[in-house]
Amino acid sequence: MSGKDSLYRIDYLLVAAVVATALIGVLMIYSGGFDPIDKLNSGMYKKQILWLIIGFVLMIAITFISYQQLGYYSIYIYAVTLVLLMIPTFLGSPVRNTRAWLNFGLFSIQPSEFMKIALVIILAKYLELRERDMSRFREIMIPMLLTLIPVAIIMKQPDFGTAVTFFPILFVMLFVGGADVAYLMSIISIAVIALVVPMFLTYREWIGDTDNLLLRFFRDTDQIIIISAILIFIAAAVFITSYFVKHKIFRRIYLPSLVLSVGLMSSVIIQRFFIDYQKKRILVFLNPELDPQGSGYNIIQSKIAIGSGEFLGKGFLEGSQSQLGFLPEKTSDFIFSVVAEEWGFIGATVLLLLLAFIIFRGVQVALQSKDKFGALLASGIATILFIHVIINIGMVMGIMPVTGLPLVFVSYGGSNLIMSMLAVGILINIRMRKFVY
Repeated sequence: MSGKDSLYRIDYLLVAAVVATALIGVLMIYSGGFDPIDKLNSGMYKKQILWLIIGFVLMIAITFISYQQLGYYSIYIYAVTLVLLMIPTFLGSPVRNTRAWLNFGLFSIQPSEFMKIALVIILAKYLELRERDMSRFREIMIPMLLTLIPVAIIMKQPDFGTAVTFFPILFVMLFVGGADVAYLMSIISIAVIALVVPMFLTYREWIGDTDNLLLRFFRDTDQIIIISAILIFIAAAVFITSYFVKHKIFRRIYLPSLVLSVGLMSSVIIQRFFIDYQKKRILVFLNPELDPQGSGYNIIQSKIAIGSGEFLGKGFLEGSQSQLGFLPEKTSDFIFSVVAEEWGFIGATVLLLLLAFIIFRGVQVALQSKDKFGALLASGIATILFIHVIINIGMVMGIMPVTGLPLVFVSYGGSNLIMSMLAVGILINIRMRKFVY
């Protein structure tokens, strides 16, 4: 494909949507960093503009490298990113209670953001190579392992919000890759068990219900580990037996045993990694009024900001919650609340439509791709963007726990912005080359 042909085949609508969304983010960061008393700005928007330029250059640059090359070097991309992820986790200094940042002096990066793309690339390549065998149970073990390794490291930082995003990526890519629906439902069941148990324990402890029999059972993590070990042994024994004696009954035994075992073990891991502020986030999600001056404050102020914007908004730099300092993390986690307060329902809808169009283009690229690797790659990227939007919007509206997950293209932060623009560059790359195959 010649350079001239490449320029004609760039998805200019997608590029325009990404740039427009990112510029809205710059405006909102300017607003969030503005001091209405001193009439000064923190200057955060200048850094965001610099990251936007870098991200835009990288987005365009990656379109000139065939996405197939990403597949050829997928194991190296994954390994290098994993090493970068481990460095701050085990050697870095805490920033906001997490060791997630790799500091280079003048700037720092968050490797966990780029780990999402690295995981998508290696999963896409593996699932392409094993396409004909994906109906077999053993074929989902490698993708699960490739996902759990970075998840375990990110949980160690600890960054629960980022870790959670890896599981929907795995699920969607396994689905597109042709995995058995029963196995996919098993993954969902594991996630539900792993998350519900810690939430149940945290809530019951908060209300002082310490005599509950079920509570005492789940609090005994050593007992749960023993039960999980027994279940995994049963699952392994029955699975091996199924190779020699073909019968559907064996699948009905080893699959539930495995799900219960991994789910319970994961719940123990999450319990031990959970720290106080994360537990409080779960509680205030269930009921923000439990701690209105503490962990529930963010959600309460966010809802006030969104509601006060009404239909047309209060105007740029006129939001009372954001400008008077009531709304915390207004340039990052809760930036959508600033949009809704200053631009109202109309402005928030425009922003959501832009984000929806970007995600829709990702799904469209996946459906129109001429090869399995491209379809898997695009579906994984679309999932990354979708999960960020859904969790962040749900978080600021109080229908999801506060996880600290940024709103792609909009929230302040170089790592997430550059990762998101690289992801869009790969989508453009796949769409451009669909005419070649």
